[in-house]
Amino acid sequence: MARTIFTIGGGAGFLAGRFQRGFFGTREGLFNGVAEDVPKLGSVRQIVSDGDTVNVSSNGNFPIRFLGIDTPESSLISPETGRFIATDSEIFQRLLSDPFGSEFDEIEGLEDGLKAFLEAKAGAEAATVHKGYAEDAEDALEELITADSEALETEQFFLAFAYDALDGFGRLLAYVHPNQPDTPRAERLPSYNARLLETGLAAPYFIFPNVDPFRARGSPVEAAEMAGNPQNILENAPNLRAARDAVASAREAARGVFDPARPLVCEAFEFRFLARRSLPSRWVIDLSCTDAVLRPPQSYFEIENLEDRLYVPAEFVPLFGAAGWQIDGDVMAMV
Repeated sequence: MARTIFTIGGGAGFLAGRFQRGFFGTREGLFNGVAEDVPKLGSVRQIVSDGDTVNVSSNGNFPIRFLGIDTPESSLISPETGRFIATDSEIFQRLLSDPFGSEFDEIEGLEDGLKAFLEAKAGAEAATVHKGYAEDAEDALEELITADSEALETEQFFLAFAYDALDGFGRLLAYVHPNQPDTPRAERLPSYNARLLETGLAAPYFIFPNVDPFRARGSPVEAAEMAGNPQNILENAPNLRAARDAVASAREAARGVFDPARPLVCEAFEFRFLARRSLPSRWVIDLSCTDAVLRPPQSYFEIENLEDRLYVPAEFVPLFGAAGWQIDGDVMAMV
């Protein structure tokens, strides 16, 4: 099926569609063999409000990346061929068994602490387990959508956007909800993002400013100013608190990737940067503490619980510095 949104040469994204036209008057047409008046297609001008706005419809489908979560990867770009292959392929089994072996390019700038952490987690079954959990997460999402469609008798949904609406792969970024316009807000089903966290098959991946409460701010500048410290962030973020609680409950119940008998030793974002032979780039806030500190990207693993990590892209770090936060490192040296 043709995609509506796509990227070219690393571009931010392009959308393929067609211009919509209004209707002007009627014309005679046949409907089930019966003559009747039907709307007559008019002009583009009829449904634009001024000269810099136009209504369009898409030519095909479009992908949506769920905000706030990260599930294991089903496929990644092979370091050998540059093409997408299954994450349990032989090359990835070797990668997660020995991520810094001689057959793989060196990751320039990798610090000893992070390298030792990743080496300690390496194992012969890591890629196979990762792919298995990827399939489990896909199954869980399909089951949720199917159950909702049957219960609500509709396949409609609605998207809640945050600060970033599109990623570098041409995917919309959103919180995805089943459409329940006639149901009181308090009785509506949670987003698929939130419910996947409850299954334990999705890891939290909170990235500023696309998480509550920041997505309600007028700008990242305002969001950084109101952050104060990690506990102040949580006090003003009921959805973020609920997401953290869901992850903690999944861990306590040993659900999904928290099953000690089948541990996910390599997180999805770790698998991605190891496959790309790149470094993690987002700074991180520890939501479990009270210190207003931004830690450098390669220290994320020092925050043990996944739900305690709030990632901050490098371009926003100076905003926190201006708001009085301590920055542990040189931002420009890591860009």
